Amino acid sequence: MLILVFSSLAIGIPKQPTTIQSYIIQGYNVDQVVALVERYGGEVTSRLYVIEGAGARLTPQAAAALRSEAGILAVTPNAGVQASGTGAYPSTDYPDLTGADEVWAQGVDGDGVSVAVVDTGIGKHPGIKHQIIGWVDFVDGSQKANDPNGHGTHIAGIIANTQQGQDDEWNGMAPGAELVGVRVLDETGYGTYEMVIQGIQWVIDHHEQYNIRVLNLSLLADVYSPYWADPLDRAVMRAWAAGIVVVVAAGNSGPDPMVVGVPGNVPYVITVGAFTDNYTVYDWNDDYITSFSAAGPTLDGFVKPDLVAPGGHVVSTMLPGSYLGQQYPDQRITPQYFSLAGTSQAAAVVSGAAALVLSHDPSLTPNQVKYRLMNTAFVWVDIDTTEALYSIFQQGAGRVNAYDAVFSDSTDAANSGMDLQADLWDGQHYQGYAYYDEDTATFRMYGDFQEWDGGYWAWDGSYGAWSGGYGAWSGSYGAWSGGYGAWSGGYGAWSGGYEVWSGGYGAWSGGYGAWSGGYGAWSGGYGAWSGDEPWAGTYVAEQSFVEDFLAGVSPDENTSTTTIGYIEEP
Repeated sequence: MLILVFSSLAIGIPKQPTTIQSYIIQGYNVDQVVALVERYGGEVTSRLYVIEGAGARLTPQAAAALRSEAGILAVTPNAGVQASGTGAYPSTDYPDLTGADEVWAQGVDGDGVSVAVVDTGIGKHPGIKHQIIGWVDFVDGSQKANDPNGHGTHIAGIIANTQQGQDDEWNGMAPGAELVGVRVLDETGYGTYEMVIQGIQWVIDHHEQYNIRVLNLSLLADVYSPYWADPLDRAVMRAWAAGIVVVVAAGNSGPDPMVVGVPGNVPYVITVGAFTDNYTVYDWNDDYITSFSAAGPTLDGFVKPDLVAPGGHVVSTMLPGSYLGQQYPDQRITPQYFSLAGTSQAAAVVSGAAALVLSHDPSLTPNQVKYRLMNTAFVWVDIDTTEALYSIFQQGAGRVNAYDAVFSDSTDAANSGMDLQADLWDGQHYQGYAYYDEDTATFRMYGDFQEWDGGYWAWDGSYGAWSGGYGAWSGSYGAWSGGYGAWSGGYGAWSGGYEVWSGGYGAWSGGYGAWSGGYGAWSGGYGAWSGDEPWAGTYVAEQSFVEDFLAGVSPDENTSTTTIGYIEEP
């Protein structure tokens, strides 16, 4: 059995050549992978058909030898995965903040859509227990839905809680949706790649049986390789290819740039950052992106997150006897409702919004759902100058707008120009538009996007350094018909890492901008980032950062797991 340890305790452990470690072996055929593992004296712990690979226990020498076999794509340590939530403050208003309540008023509540929650489990909370139609446990093998940790229950409640609050409105984003619980993280919120990949594989295998249209992944792991080589990323790509909308938390390592974790770094999926309403639900002027919300770009040069959603202080379902309930007793609002913050919660909000979109139009593909959500988002801009107050690498397309996404008539698709099947199996991989400009010490965008010199397209990595005047919303739901849509990636060369950042992490004092649906300058010519140029094989020689992120090579060969604890917000 693989023992998970905190990375801070694992660093510096001397290398033991004969130590048996846990790995994920990727190849082109599961049976061939299994045969090769056994040939090198390894123990197969699981068959991972979703990535044509296997989980295995091997010596480091055997793992190194396997990497040279023609039938092996990659050998990676069975890294640790953690839930991405944090403890914070009370609020129950995310349906109002996203326009979901207006969607309900039109008779759309998520009915006919099932959402898989791959997490710590789902507890039998009164608000969600009747929504659970499927269950599997890869941690303890329990036949009954449960959640010793509480994180998964909190996420499930955000998505589909059927209880009504004091405002006589439902407490979940899509109360008509059904839930499928997939437990892959233990009581303390940790798991391994192997368990998470098994969970995703199970979702793919059962998505038709339960009509699973949305997969929520409010979990993260460190980035060790390009997206197309990471086994967890590849499993997520297979889910997307199977017709499942995958929504992923960006992570809670902000406000620094380049900190979006796995699997949020996958360009195909919907990666979500967090903003807060600053405890003023109906005054959107003082909203801001939370300091913990992970920012992009990814190491592959893609813009992330794709969207931001409420995640600053989110009240949802949790049983008091759970691990988190005992760890954060001060966050209890009522005996079975707790307030937490994080991109985990923001991702759940967007999963609920995606369920509403698919409930209204079940014919949509994942790429079409992603396009609608991004194309209708509101962007945070200065109301006086119309300049963006947060970079594209912090807010993505902007704040999720459930109402316009649901009732849009767009059939356009995100990820245009990218061939997912070729990316998975034919060695044709992609690179995003983002690059680091060493002369200006900023992240910028290649091509026509470089012409923009405002804070949206270029970013020096600083947070909250604005001193503009009072802002206001310049539109309401349905007011924005423009927008740049969704990016498809695949152009340019990444120039490497960053060393110098101008500007510090100043405090945001609120009230300086607006979530604008009317930024007119975006209406001309930038409707879709379709000028991508796919490249195949390996990265170009100039990309020095790749040397540190070679596929199948862990930064720390001395340990087979890497985990960190929950990030607490005051």
